[in-house]
Amino acid sequence: MASIETLIAQIDDTALREKLGREVAEMKKRLDWGLVFERHLPENVRALSAPIKVGSVVWERQSAKPRRFRVRAIEGADLVLAPEPEKTTSPADAPTERLARTEVLVEQDFAEPIFPVLTPLGATVNGPADRPRHVVVEGENYHAIQALLMAYEGRVDVMYLDPPFNTGSRDWSYNNDYVDPTDTYRPSKWLAFMERRLRIARKLVKPDGVLIVTVDEHEVHHLGMLLEQLFPDAYRQMVTIVINPKGVTQVRFSRVEEHALFAFFGSAAVKGRGDDYLTPLPDDEPDEEGRPRWKGLLRSGAAAERAARKSMFYPVLIDPDRQAIVGVGEPLPIDEVPDFDAKVDGQTAVWPVRKGGELGRWAVGPKTLKLLIEKGYVAVGGFDVKRHTWALSYLSRQAQDQVASGVLEVVSFDAERNVVDVRYSDVSARKIKTVWHRTSHDAGAGGSDLINAFIGRSRAFPFPKSLYAVRDTLAAVARDKPDALVMDFFAGSGTTLHATLLLNAEDGGRRRCVLVTNNELNHETASALHKKGVFRGDPAFEAAGVFESATRPRVTAAVTGVMPDGKSAVGTYLDLGHDYSAGFSENVEFFRLDYLDPAEVEFGLRYGEIEPLLWLRAGGIGERETLDPTAPLGLPAHSPYAVLFDPAGLPDLLAALPARTDITHVFIVADSPESFAQVVADLPREGIETVRLYRDYLETLRGATR
Repeated sequence: MASIETLIAQIDDTALREKLGREVAEMKKRLDWGLVFERHLPENVRALSAPIKVGSVVWERQSAKPRRFRVRAIEGADLVLAPEPEKTTSPADAPTERLARTEVLVEQDFAEPIFPVLTPLGATVNGPADRPRHVVVEGENYHAIQALLMAYEGRVDVMYLDPPFNTGSRDWSYNNDYVDPTDTYRPSKWLAFMERRLRIARKLVKPDGVLIVTVDEHEVHHLGMLLEQLFPDAYRQMVTIVINPKGVTQVRFSRVEEHALFAFFGSAAVKGRGDDYLTPLPDDEPDEEGRPRWKGLLRSGAAAERAARKSMFYPVLIDPDRQAIVGVGEPLPIDEVPDFDAKVDGQTAVWPVRKGGELGRWAVGPKTLKLLIEKGYVAVGGFDVKRHTWALSYLSRQAQDQVASGVLEVVSFDAERNVVDVRYSDVSARKIKTVWHRTSHDAGAGGSDLINAFIGRSRAFPFPKSLYAVRDTLAAVARDKPDALVMDFFAGSGTTLHATLLLNAEDGGRRRCVLVTNNELNHETASALHKKGVFRGDPAFEAAGVFESATRPRVTAAVTGVMPDGKSAVGTYLDLGHDYSAGFSENVEFFRLDYLDPAEVEFGLRYGEIEPLLWLRAGGIGERETLDPTAPLGLPAHSPYAVLFDPAGLPDLLAALPARTDITHVFIVADSPESFAQVVADLPREGIETVRLYRDYLETLRGATR
């Protein structure tokens, strides 16, 4: 643009110059700088349960190549349908046919407001009744997170997302179709897909929360620019995690890593635990004072004999009185035998002699040893009676690197012995680095193998994250938040909830995790079932979906320690020393996403369907109870909220509050703002959050995508 404006300035014709200048100025107002992609692409989902009205668009359910219709009339359980090739109302004289309501899927366009709810699917209870419950929702995530705004808007501490990577291998779908690698709009569709969801994600995250998105090289740069445009107020950093040290064959380089992009809002920060995830870990645990183990200078193991490295058979000169090394002699030719009692240059000589009296060799050559001696990295120990010589030790290469990187600190120097005293730095001061390389982050052992240990199917879910990589990612931003709320709406097999369980077990936290996953099948499995006449909505089809076959059984097995086949899970968690079979003292609720008619909600006819969202908004604490909306007041015995269905119940509510100090939320059914305000004014104490039903639910959903 700058060059165009420079050229315009060179035009002699004043009128033309000014006209072109005005046109360019208008163009600049409409132009997106940075990442540009098609935002007009519509997205929709075909729902099993959604309200059907005259004019609704529906699809054949039991067909591998379903046809699209518009509803012309509803006659009992049957629908009168007209073919709908385009998104326009069919002519009145178009041919019609009839299908049962159960034979169609309803198209829900993302451009239109929807009113989703959570239908309970049961719970896994393995902890105290008053422990906040984790939540797993099966449904289309764009609509699910709109519903969750009612419960969690502005309350999520950590939003962890592992979206489809858009590799071109049909790993995600758009408008209910798998995206083909030859689709020229594939990157644009992926960005539109992500932008819609990230905008709602920001509404869910706290002002001082953190949003984390994992991605590989296919979209990492596009995603980085998208985050920059969507969240200019956030501090953004990228962490590279080695997830497959063996490498995945690519056209040229072999890929070993993926990336986690962090967006920190407000005062959100990183909290380390003493491991920077990059520096090589010590071979052995340090002693009680933080000193590393010094390595014996005498070579052991394979190739430890003198003949293996002739140049490493030489005398080390020491002063036994000071227990100090004073010099290094020359290597002795292989055909000569040393005089062990003779001094060398007037000093006591220590030769590399093994326990059986055989001649060995030192671990480093004479030149290297001299450099180490100058730094104080070599020490004289006691006299070894078995070998009839002195023990020598040195700081290994790993320890030397740790000194250079600051992991080990030189705290003092013994001039008499010419030896440094090194100790591990204050672990609380060690910062996590932006490249992680830990064996526990391997997606094979920590991902696929671990899932197999819990549900007994090694390929139940493709490309799972390592449990420990996710745990370390969450811990980096939630270690100092024992009551954090974690959310993942690309939940896959449920690794994020599993990682939250580990964090709680490590420090006694009460963190909650909310997962959302659909019940989609991969393209190959879906095609195979279609050939057998099995389609979406059929029990056999749904049983093969990711929620039913991987997420729910994996989460249940992690909590209880019992696999789906009734056997105990076998294995032990790294770093925790906790057996899989012991499970965790935690509780999980499972839900399915369904849809409501807003008119029925407004008239108070659907309280029962909305109730789970109210329970979640109040913290998801205690056994979820069903209240009677025909009574003036609903007061669950085990959950910290009340529902005032009628003003007549206000005296009972006011009478109950002094004894129910646990009440944190009061939901008030009120026809007008004035009646709602009056009830709020009558509440006797501060700190109670009030919500107006059913207006707040409807307004939250109507404004969800703005």
